[in-house]
Amino acid sequence: MTKLNKPLLSAVTGAIMAVKFCIWSTMPIALVFCNIEPIWGAPQVPCYFSFGDSLVDNGNNNNLSTSAKVNYPPYGIDFPDGPTGRFTNGRTILDILGQLVGFENYIPPFAAATSQDIIKGVNYGSGAAGIRDETGRQLGDRISFNKQLLNHQKVVSNIASLLGSQAAANEYLGRCLYTVVIGSNDYINNYLMPQIYPTSKLYTPAQYAEVLVQQYSQQLMTLYNNGARKIALFGLGPIGCTPAEISIYRTTTCVDSVNAAVQLFNDKLKFLVDDFNRQLTDAKFIYINITSIQSGDPATIGLQILNQPCCKVSETGLCKPGVRPCTFRAIYLFWDSFHPTETVNVLTATRAYNGLLPTDAYPMDIRQLLLQLCTIKSTTTIWHHNLESLHPSLSFIIFNPQTTLGAQQIPCFFSFGDSLVDNGNNNNLNTTSKANYRPYGIDFPDGPTGRFTNGRTIIDIVGILLGFNDFIPPFATASGQEIIKGINYGSGGAGIRDETGKHRGDNLSFNKQMLNHRTTISRIASLIGNETSARKHLNKCLYSVMIGSNDYINNYYLPQNYNSSSKYTPDQYAAALIQQYLHQLMTLYNYGARKLVLFGLGPLGCIPTEISMFPTPTCVDSINDAVQLFNDRLKQLVEDLNTKLSQAKLIYINVSSIQFGAPASIGLQIFNQPCCQVSSTTGLCIPGQKPCITRAFNLFWDDFHPCETLNLYTAARAYKKLLPWDAYPTDVSHLVLES
Repeated sequence: MTKLNKPLLSAVTGAIMAVKFCIWSTMPIALVFCNIEPIWGAPQVPCYFSFGDSLVDNGNNNNLSTSAKVNYPPYGIDFPDGPTGRFTNGRTILDILGQLVGFENYIPPFAAATSQDIIKGVNYGSGAAGIRDETGRQLGDRISFNKQLLNHQKVVSNIASLLGSQAAANEYLGRCLYTVVIGSNDYINNYLMPQIYPTSKLYTPAQYAEVLVQQYSQQLMTLYNNGARKIALFGLGPIGCTPAEISIYRTTTCVDSVNAAVQLFNDKLKFLVDDFNRQLTDAKFIYINITSIQSGDPATIGLQILNQPCCKVSETGLCKPGVRPCTFRAIYLFWDSFHPTETVNVLTATRAYNGLLPTDAYPMDIRQLLLQLCTIKSTTTIWHHNLESLHPSLSFIIFNPQTTLGAQQIPCFFSFGDSLVDNGNNNNLNTTSKANYRPYGIDFPDGPTGRFTNGRTIIDIVGILLGFNDFIPPFATASGQEIIKGINYGSGGAGIRDETGKHRGDNLSFNKQMLNHRTTISRIASLIGNETSARKHLNKCLYSVMIGSNDYINNYYLPQNYNSSSKYTPDQYAAALIQQYLHQLMTLYNYGARKLVLFGLGPLGCIPTEISMFPTPTCVDSINDAVQLFNDRLKQLVEDLNTKLSQAKLIYINVSSIQFGAPASIGLQIFNQPCCQVSSTTGLCIPGQKPCITRAFNLFWDDFHPCETLNLYTAARAYKKLLPWDAYPTDVSHLVLES
């Protein structure tokens, strides 16, 4: 089996840092497929300079004498270059903002930036840094905001030399973006440590906030005097909700007194923005309201573990070197005792860039800031979410914050389906429906494996949620004892009907997949000892089926290749498909399946290939209507089989429900364009071509398949439904509890 995590290496010890993250935004409306066509081209600003603490540090502390550094595993486990000094599992807020602004490469740390790098920007962030120089000193060396400003002055001088004069440098620097994420350590590693620092004895919380903002204002004037004209100031998050503070105060909930003190700082910072905008008319300052961004229901973006760190932490609150972290990082809010996971960073950066609520940014968001003071090239169009289109807020059941998804919840997991689940079964078939080449798998630990996406599939993620330590292997390569824990039979191009997808070459239809399952059963019987023992084992397993999309895309809606559309009306075709599906499911039942998950079809009329074929700038309603006829009959089939088969339990996953609503609520912004460059004949990625760098914000990876971001969201709501109609009559998490 493929391991979920890369091997972890031993390395240096680490230590404590700033900051935050408690509750998340509730925009509980999943995904609407909108007709938006942003083109991510040239950067929207010539350069980007970042100042701050561990939330943005990307390596500046690596060579300092400090315990506040993280250039060791498991940090960076999901980052392309591994451990770099970033205090999270993947990208930081800065990294993601850089992508949103259009930079192809990550902004380099000051410690490693070359003379060629600095013209596009530098990251000065340093773990443990604060507004006050003494902040964080108990941890060792760090680069305070004042020292970061001194480093920036050196860079400004170098840029002046490169451009020929200070006047040219000033004009250039005035068009750049500047972000500052600072202040958390002035509380965590100063005011809230009375045993080391006297500030809490010298100042009340209100006085301390006033002193901090006063010093901050002087530092920002220095930045202004060095040419900065577009400046985004990030407020502090609810520090009292970090695992570290909850542990220190020996409580199970957020520490209100800490959050109240932090809010005093935030309120004064917002007023400071107003003051600067009145006084410095040739500049524009904005305030990013982290408190607003982190308010609401975290389950709407798939977060379920809210006050426990994903990695094993030492007494410093940072990850223990070389110790394997949790496998389901996408559902954790915190990476260590202080810092958020990449999932949270993506959503924070997205809403800082393009606010969803009026309170997210003041007086505007970063996208609008860039529009205020420069003209964005016509090739760069950024989608702005229309709040008026949102549905009213809905209440959701949130997982218990103490939930631990450790033990494997079922003995085995078998998956059947098409390219949405295929993880390598088509690799050696004579077919154009295969994806065992780059750029497929660009974000998957093992690279291109045959998965039709950039990272993990829905089945991979459901397996993680079920507690499996390894990905379920494809039938084509599964061997030995690993088959006892399950097999993935999925095949790109496969359908309920045997002829479906044959114009593309070979595939393993659902009927063939079940024949392969019959072979697996015989092999399991040999391993366990006999057919009876094998059947008892198989009765306890989970079976998921994700099939039917190709029966429309690669059959009914290809009249030049197949005659089904001339033989059947859409309603008749849905009935014929369900009738055949029934017989196939009964075969699966006779093979011992007792817990079955049937995934409905998504809105196929909204995929790029169908929009292109018809052609239309919006979803093809006639296709979505035809697909809904199938879904309605599939749900009824689940009800009928649950009535007839008392020893079994089937559930229906309503993918249409999961994929309707507001896409920006989970960070998606590009809706009907593929992330990779696609072939005009197959709709799949062109081999070796570089894909978009904004794939965390793309709905589609190629002309047919979703990016990993959407797979994460779909899998999370299939496992634990957020809306009553997401799953019927129950969800996967409850199905596995059935006796």
